[in-house]
Amino acid sequence: MPANGVICGEFPASRVPREHQLALWRRVCAGECEVIPLTEDWLFRDDIRSWALCDLVITRQAMSATRYERTKRHVECSGDSWIVLYYLRCGSISTILDQHSHTRLGPGSLCVMDWSVPHVSVASDYELVTVAFPRSQLPAAELMGRRTPAVTWAPGSAQAEILANALENLLAQLPQLADDEAAALAAGLTGLVGGLLLAEGELLRNRYAETSRAEAMRQFVNEHLRDPGLGVQALCEHFHCSRATVYRMFEAEGGVASYIQRQRLHACMRELTRIQSPPKGVLEQVASAWGFTNPHRFSRLFRAQFDLSPQEALRAQTPQARKQPTLRSGQDYWQYAALLNGWIASHRKR
Repeated sequence: MPANGVICGEFPASRVPREHQLALWRRVCAGECEVIPLTEDWLFRDDIRSWALCDLVITRQAMSATRYERTKRHVECSGDSWIVLYYLRCGSISTILDQHSHTRLGPGSLCVMDWSVPHVSVASDYELVTVAFPRSQLPAAELMGRRTPAVTWAPGSAQAEILANALENLLAQLPQLADDEAAALAAGLTGLVGGLLLAEGELLRNRYAETSRAEAMRQFVNEHLRDPGLGVQALCEHFHCSRATVYRMFEAEGGVASYIQRQRLHACMRELTRIQSPPKGVLEQVASAWGFTNPHRFSRLFRAQFDLSPQEALRAQTPQARKQPTLRSGQDYWQYAALLNGWIASHRKR
């Protein structure tokens, strides 16, 4: 990566054979996360462009519905050097971090995520801009980690308006940006994001003041998701506390029932994306195993959470949809895949 300058690379969607696109994107993300298609006809919906701007890695991507899984193994192997800003232009992204914290982004949303925390993201057809910052450049990174793995700003909020305008202006300048301007732009964006995060610090400390007990309750929920009796009363009895205490622990999640429902929906998504040759009736079996006994209600809740149907997620994993392309390493797009992966790896274990 350039110490003081800008380098650009791209995947021109029209020049990359469709049968190569998934393999290419997996190569880009290799070591960082697993890429799981959520549609039979997965493809790049537009050209994919990335820039190494001094120490920052900026990517504009637009593609079909995808599930991204960053496991503990990925974190251990690739390091925890990045804080990543997400700016969603269209589509939706539902994320579960460290198995218990949720975020859901819609068009115009922005989110700062700590890359040291394992997470799973489910995206509908989407267009997204990401900026990866070395965590050493953001003092507020100390306030994140497992306590606060993500900070989200809704469309229309002051923070979202400021950041979205800054990113749109930056994207417009990047194709013609001179090297002598790169350092100032990188420093300006880093300072802006860092300042907005620090302004959230006190709020986040207050919100997570009872982290240990809240984490214990979430862990209990995760371990008993298949239990039909799981709910407020079960938590009260196990932790010897009042209903008011339980409500307070899950207030930020929209309530106990909402939290349990999202956890179960993510569990269903995980199972559906691992079934390679689905037998008849498997959809109903998976839903029922996680407490969804009404197929129509399950389908409606699933679509509301992920913006795609459970049938689509299941069909995407059929063997015929995942033919392996013949790799031609001499093509420029394969070389760019290695280049982009190298940019991401440049800060590992620093």
